[in-house]
Amino acid sequence: MTTEQVIIEGKKIKIDASGVGHNWKAATADNCPANIQEEIAAEIIDGGKKTAKGYVASNGQHYSW
Repeated sequence: MTTEQVIIEGKKIKIDASGVGHNWKAATADNCPANIQEEIAAEIIDGGKKTAKGYVASNGQHYSW
């Protein structure tokens, strides 16, 4: 189990366990795997699809930064 928070492009990544923006916590390698980190990095670099409820990644999880 990894407890170190994922940081991408200098931004701390959070995950919402509730899926509706009510339970944000630090994303770790356990709940934000490498392929999702790459997806989020692309969104951050491109100006992203971040919304008020966060970004919904291809794994269906909500992330914010």
